[in-house]
Amino acid sequence: MMIIGIDASRATRTVRSGTENYSFELIRRLVTADKVNKFVLYTPNFPKEKWPEAKNITWRVLPSRRLWSQIQLAGELRREKPDVLFVPSHVVPLLSNLPTVVTIHDIAYRYFPKTYSKFDRRYLHFSTSVSLAKADAVIVPSQSTKSNIIKEYKANSAKVHIIPMAHNCELFNATRNYGNAPISSPYILFTGSIEEKKNIRLLIEAFCILAKSRKDILLVMIGKMGFGSEKIVDFVNTLEPSLASRIFMPGFVPKYDLLRYLRHAKLFAYPSSYDGFAFVVLEALSVGTPVVCSNSSSLPEIVDDAAVLLPPNNPLRWASTFAKILDSTTLASDLRQKGIKRAKMYSWDKTVQETLTVIRQVANG
Repeated sequence: MMIIGIDASRATRTVRSGTENYSFELIRRLVTADKVNKFVLYTPNFPKEKWPEAKNITWRVLPSRRLWSQIQLAGELRREKPDVLFVPSHVVPLLSNLPTVVTIHDIAYRYFPKTYSKFDRRYLHFSTSVSLAKADAVIVPSQSTKSNIIKEYKANSAKVHIIPMAHNCELFNATRNYGNAPISSPYILFTGSIEEKKNIRLLIEAFCILAKSRKDILLVMIGKMGFGSEKIVDFVNTLEPSLASRIFMPGFVPKYDLLRYLRHAKLFAYPSSYDGFAFVVLEALSVGTPVVCSNSSSLPEIVDDAAVLLPPNNPLRWASTFAKILDSTTLASDLRQKGIKRAKMYSWDKTVQETLTVIRQVANG
């Protein structure tokens, strides 16, 4: 039996995007899949949602402060050492000398620096450098991310393990009845953080081209406001009122409402310029919503031939593709069936077992 320490700081957040959802889904499954070892979960806040309860789980709630990983977490690890540390999101404490496994989701800040604040860019570069140097094993969600960190940081390829993420197939499932559509008009949907690196402006421009000839179509963009979101809002406000009034940004919505929006959308559009792995695309595929996404970074790996892949720099092509899907029930149905089939290839059970294998290998030297 060994003690596995896990940084659960992102998993206990109430509002979650990609890295938080990964931590939330993975940690919950890790602690229930492994009945042999003990787990210590470190967090600045005790979770508000219900978590698995078991005798092999202990919570360590450490006060939330700036640089929590480098100060609060590092101090706790010195006082009471687990046998191995798992960090599901980037930041390995500089002063820790424990056997460590870390997940690095992407290094978008290296390729799109203007979409991050100066502090965030510097801290992400620092923490990634530290994590790659100190970790005994690195987990990445895609070949794209592995190639990026080897190129940018000269990371040791042998210690970088590709373990794709998954989605909650019980919630996001084409066979479920999600109830009525949340709005009566047909709409194109985007979910994810409303921020510049998601290439939101291209989506809005493509929608405006389409909307001039289709007076009933709406654009719904669901997600929390991220870096540069004020520029996106300003851009929408410069549009003709007849177009701006058909663009909705409701912010973060409860899971039940998100599921209804996703299931009843005419199509799901994801023009992101860079993603280490896109949960939201997988969720759209799984409920049978036709997907159009960028042909950049990890997205082609995720969707294969189950979505329409487009360059993230041509709004006219995006608008034309939207029109083809809206006009062709055959094309839309084909994308639905391919999406459902593709989504079934991803499994949290597989992700959990592969992650546990890496953690055990590191713990055993």
